[in-house]
Amino acid sequence: MESTIRRIQINTQHLLSNNDCLSEIDPQYIEIKQSFDANSLNKYLFPYEPELKESLSTFWKNETLLLQSSFGLSLEQERELTFNQFKRLMELATKHFGLIDLERNPKKFAVFTQGYRFQNPSATTLMGVHFSLFGASIVFLGSEEQRKKYIEKVEKLEIIGCFSLTELGHGSNVQSIETIAEYDHDKEEFIINSPTITSQKYFIGGSAKNATHTIIMAQLKVNGKMEGVHAFVAQIRNYDGSLVKGVDIRDCGVKMALNGVDNGRIMFKDLRIPRDQLLNRFGGVNKAGIYTSPINPANKRFANTIGALVLGRYIISIGSVAFNSVGLITAIRYSFSRKQFQGSDPKFEKQLISYSSHRKRLIPHLANTYATHFSNNYLLDLLCEKEKKEKEIHILASALKAYSSWSTRDCLQECRESCGGQGFLSENLIGNFKSETEIYTTFEGDNILLYQQVAKFMLSESRKNPPPDYQQPSNDQKQKTDKHYIRSFEFLLAALQSRLNQTIQYVTEKLSDSVSEGAAIMDAWNDNGTYIVRLGVAYTEKTILDKFISGVMNYPDENTRNALKLLVSLYALNIIDRDNWFLKYQFISPEQSESISVQILELCKEIVPYSISLTDALGFDHERLGPIAGDWISRNKF
Repeated sequence: MESTIRRIQINTQHLLSNNDCLSEIDPQYIEIKQSFDANSLNKYLFPYEPELKESLSTFWKNETLLLQSSFGLSLEQERELTFNQFKRLMELATKHFGLIDLERNPKKFAVFTQGYRFQNPSATTLMGVHFSLFGASIVFLGSEEQRKKYIEKVEKLEIIGCFSLTELGHGSNVQSIETIAEYDHDKEEFIINSPTITSQKYFIGGSAKNATHTIIMAQLKVNGKMEGVHAFVAQIRNYDGSLVKGVDIRDCGVKMALNGVDNGRIMFKDLRIPRDQLLNRFGGVNKAGIYTSPINPANKRFANTIGALVLGRYIISIGSVAFNSVGLITAIRYSFSRKQFQGSDPKFEKQLISYSSHRKRLIPHLANTYATHFSNNYLLDLLCEKEKKEKEIHILASALKAYSSWSTRDCLQECRESCGGQGFLSENLIGNFKSETEIYTTFEGDNILLYQQVAKFMLSESRKNPPPDYQQPSNDQKQKTDKHYIRSFEFLLAALQSRLNQTIQYVTEKLSDSVSEGAAIMDAWNDNGTYIVRLGVAYTEKTILDKFISGVMNYPDENTRNALKLLVSLYALNIIDRDNWFLKYQFISPEQSESISVQILELCKEIVPYSISLTDALGFDHERLGPIAGDWISRNKF
């Protein structure tokens, strides 16, 4: 036992100081290359607002309330802790930036979000509801007068907001929500009603216990005419905590995770709010009782209303990278220190990381995480431009939200399993974060529908600029199986671009054939939904590869750049390996397919010596993560 403790202590010391003495104990030990400065790479990966980043980094280490976990608490205790942490978060946030920075300088909010180092994701979720849903609605959908009226109150928590969009009977199909806001011209008020059971606002974070106000998304009715979905600010609780007349709220109860967030369901019955509480940037009712809007028709107005809330999808994508980082840092460090079964030398057990199958479970997710991060940075740059490319922002945010949330679901599952029972312990964070991030896959839009939005955009663009006809590579090209060709960016870019071009043409033909056979346009779309989603995925993965390569090739240090290039090749080859399109349409030969499978395993092996530095560069201090990220033997002494 003492020798085992000694080995793990030496191993941990090696991870921190590159101590070479471990190789004297175990000749099969996999050495770790400290061949580049992880701190320099971190600064390159997270270049925005460095002073704010440094200030927050120092703060997190000494913040006792925010570092408290919710493990083992009752529902009420967890909600109380979460609410107190939320208030502390808001106090800290508003020292550094305000709601208006969501529009003027979103980099500040991004740095704040990327800097979270907490064990209770419910607190940050509650802040997201209040700040980046309720507050952002006022910033992006409200007039200047409405901003002046509400922003300071939101920042100072004089009002606590939630966001009432989802209904029991309607989630993704926002245009068909049933809640009605009818204008009463005589009293200059809107009367808000939930006309059916299915029209109740459902799963509204923060509403069951604490919220005083909400943004109500409802169908606007003026002079008997329906004007589409609009956003209204409404008070739902009096300041003594009682419900406002016309509002009924029930608790949704215990969930599979995020139980610190008090989700509720809300019914409205003749709730009256003043005329000026319709957020009227894109349309409002004047004193004469006439509806006016600078944007027509209603469908275009709706697109602008929903598009203004795109920030939430970006936040999910950067959150996914952060949660992946925690899982990967923990699982990869554990795989260096945990041993299992003897190798060629019976005196020593083999490190988990020495097994090809174990590397294959973890290292591709490290590549995916880096790939997503570079695209997140590109999206943030778009959000910060004065002349915003609204369509590109909307499509990229939808694509990244879908890709990153599914990536996190899969990454944390593999990290959890790769750590065995230790991954199941709450204190090691992986299992807890896996449950807490499950909502990401449907929050801010169902991923299948988001990919369809992306595909719709690509089909629309292709009508203006049709892609070239797909042509298979030459026989000479398909005979190239050497690693230099298979890993080359030229080959990888051509592969993903060819798949995208051919898929656009294929989906266009499928839709055209369905319509020619008599199907209505919507039926044709639904019947071909599987192919349409594939198009959305193809666009997303090609876009991510473009941004990944661009980010990597601009890094100044050659050694670090070489390590990052291995991740790029692994990211793209993994896509080719798992999608039968490349063999089906003969972009690659069977021999190349076999070579790709081999190269993926080789890349996973070659990345291992860099893996600690690569995970360290993601910015999380392993000593503040779960025990298995460090000296887990000493931690388990009796």
